[in-house]
This record gives sequence, structure tokens and C-alpha cells, in this order.
Amino acid sequence: MAKKKLTKKLITSWIEKRDVASLRLLFSQYPLIDIAETVNHIDDAKELLFIMKTCNSDDTAELFSYLLQDQQEKLLHLFSDKEVVHLLNNSYADDITDMMMDMPANLVTRILKVADPSIRDEINHLLNYKPSSAGSLMTTEYMTISQTSTITDALEKIQTTGKDKETIYTSFVVDNKRKVLGALYIEDVLFNQGKTPVIDVMNKDYIACKVHTDQEEAAQLMKRYNLSVLPVLNESDHLVGIITLDDVVDVIEKEASEDMLKMAKIIPLEDSYMQSTVLALAKKSLPWLMLLLVLGALSGFILNQFEDAFRTVAILAAFIPMLMDTGGNAGNQSATLITRGIALKEIQVKDFKTVFLKELKVALLVGLGVGLFAFFWITFIMAIGFLAYDTQSLNWTLPWFLEIFRISGVVSLTLMFGIIIAKVVGSVLPLLAVVLKKDPAVMASPFVTTIVDVTALIIYFILANSLFNLF
Repeated sequence: MAKKKLTKKLITSWIEKRDVASLRLLFSQYPLIDIAETVNHIDDAKELLFIMKTCNSDDTAELFSYLLQDQQEKLLHLFSDKEVVHLLNNSYADDITDMMMDMPANLVTRILKVADPSIRDEINHLLNYKPSSAGSLMTTEYMTISQTSTITDALEKIQTTGKDKETIYTSFVVDNKRKVLGALYIEDVLFNQGKTPVIDVMNKDYIACKVHTDQEEAAQLMKRYNLSVLPVLNESDHLVGIITLDDVVDVIEKEASEDMLKMAKIIPLEDSYMQSTVLALAKKSLPWLMLLLVLGALSGFILNQFEDAFRTVAILAAFIPMLMDTGGNAGNQSATLITRGIALKEIQVKDFKTVFLKELKVALLVGLGVGLFAFFWITFIMAIGFLAYDTQSLNWTLPWFLEIFRISGVVSLTLMFGIIIAKVVGSVLPLLAVVLKKDPAVMASPFVTTIVDVTALIIYFILANSLFNLF
């Protein structure tokens, strides 16, 4: 059969016809993750069950792990106890734990009830760790080698037990108290003499984390030191698990999504966008927008206080959107750079003075550059009549030019001071958030914009009053 485009309609047609041959051929032609993404759109639980029963028993657990949680729950309700046990016996403990985290209590109870005692102990062990910690992220299926072993002993153990482990590329040499002495890589095993003691070829300068280490910090360790496996130690420095690259990819994706949503002032979603209901999406946006509306009212208050200024020099109002947008953009540039630096561990609280001085210098240069450009640009567009001024009858006279210069000066000075303040505020707020043990992403974008808007308006009207005697 020629390879067809994988669609929900195609799969459901085979299910309706009970075309087992075509379905089984499907599993040999497509990666399981691609099949799962299509199967996730099938609503009928019985059709899901038919697909799982058609799937090769060796692939059942992997296919199940790629399904969305609601699909997994549907299947667990239909699985017999024997099928649940088969699923558990062919899944890694960390995958089972991740699956159970948000499941209804009745399903969790059933899984723990039918699980083998050893698997049940591992699941309970992992469930007891704080969410988002290395302990909750790690797997307990790892390879250890005794410190008294030779290369031959290590190879035999990998061959006999490695199939059930998360990875065989990195093993850990431990003493009789399960303290890690070093990391043993597969190339060390393959390219050394059989009688060589493992302690002679192991890497003693291994990197590890503790069970209570934040998962994002663990991911950064793996990225920084280019690790494929990170050992996890308890408070007594005993090896209790490992974190692998596939776990880290999930963490990085999740943390990046949360930061993006927080910077846009949206509460992070528990489910994917496509799974979330319209009501759920609205609930995530409303609280922040209401808070920012209240803060934004400060700008309206300031505009109201200087209402008479508009009547005296009406053209001043034309530049307010530009002043607020430019200041907000400048602040967000700095906030984004600093937040990214904090997330990548490039910037820490101890670097506050260095960051502050650097951003202040950048702000002075940028503010001066934008201010000078704005002065000549505004003068030009007013001179050619693009922005009309009340004194058009005085065109090309000295008083007319002086009046334009005064307006251009007010706007350009406001831009210069506004950008300086915006960049400083944008760099300071994320670091302040770290000191207060808050997420720096929360202090970015809209909060910076709101603060800068209010500041820019105050500066604008103070300068305008100084040059035009508005009050």
C-alpha cells in the first residue's frame, strides 16, 4: 500500500471497516508521535481503544505517552486491570508520574492499586517531590556500576539490564552507599581493555544537582555543560535518579511558554491552546487586563490635570501617542534583554550595579540619538505643513521658526529623558523581581509601559510649561 497522508478521516474509516491490516501497516510506516497527534483528534473512546489494541504491544506504552491527557483518561477508564499493568510495566516511572500529576483521584488510585509493588513505590517516591523540582522531573531507571567492577563487568551489566533503563550511554559508578564516584560513558566501555577497572577510566568531574533543585536550573546546568544525562542526588549525596535530554526539552518549552504568557500578562495555561475552552482563555486574560486598566487610569488623570495646556498650545496633543509609544518600546527592549539574561543565568542580583551602569550608558546614547533625530524630523514635518500650527500666517518668519523650534525642543527633550528613564526602569524591574523572589517576566512589558507612560507625560508637561508658560 502506498504511503497515504495521515488524517483523522483515514484512520476512522479503517476503524469503521475493522481494517486491522491497514492499521498495523500504519504503525510500520509512521512515527508513533505522528500517529498520536492524529489520534488526539478522535473523540470516540471506543475507537481509541480499538487503535490501542491494534498497535503492537511493544509500542503501546510509547503511543500512550504521546496522547493528550484527556485521551489517556478515556483509555484508562476502558482498560482492563491487565492492560493497565502491561502499560505500567512498559513505561518509565517518570512518564507514569507526569501522567498521574493532573489525573482524577479515582484513576490515580486505580493505577496505584494494580501496579506492581516496585513500580508503586517508585511512583509514590516521585509524587512526593515538589512540582517543578528536579526530583519530580527525574527518572529512576538509570544504570549504576559498582566501583569494584571492570570494563568487562560493566559491559555485561549493560547488556543484561540496559534494555529497561532510560539510557545506556551514561552510567554512574557508585560505592556501597550509592554515593556517586564518577560517570562512565559508553565509549569508555567500548574502547578500553576488559580487565581495566572502571574507576581508572570514569569521569570524576561529573556535574549533578539535588532533588530540590528547580527544574529550570537543572535544565540550565545540562545546557551549560552540554550534558545528555544529569544525575540527581538526595541531601546525603546518594544517587536517586537521572534527568535526560527529553525531560529537559519539555521543561525548556514549558518555561519559555510561561515567560511569554507572563510578559504578555496572561496567566499560563494548564492545557494547550487548542485544548483550552473560550471561557478558560478569557479567564487567563481578564485579571491582568483589569489590573493594567486601573494602572492605566493614572495616565488619564495626568492628562486631565493638564487639560488647559491643550487649549493653549493644541498641537502638543498630537505628539502624546508618539511619546508614550517610544518610551514604552525603549523600556520593553531593556526589560526583555535583562529578563532573557536572568533566565539564561547570565545576569544575577550581584550584577545589579554593572547592569544599571551599562543600561544607563546605553540609555544616554540612545536617548541623545533619538532626541536629536526627533528635533530635526519634527521641525521638518512642521515646516512643510505636514503638521499644521496655529501661526501659519507667520510662515517662514523668524517668530514662526522660533515657535516650531520650541515645540520640537519640548518633544525631543521629553523623548530623550523618557527613553533614559524607560531603559533604566526596564532593566531594574526584572532584577527587583528576583530580589523579591518573583518571576522577572511578570515585571516586563505592560508594567514597564504603564510606569513609563505616566513618567513621560509628567516630563512632557513640565517641559511644555517651562517653555510656553502654560499655567
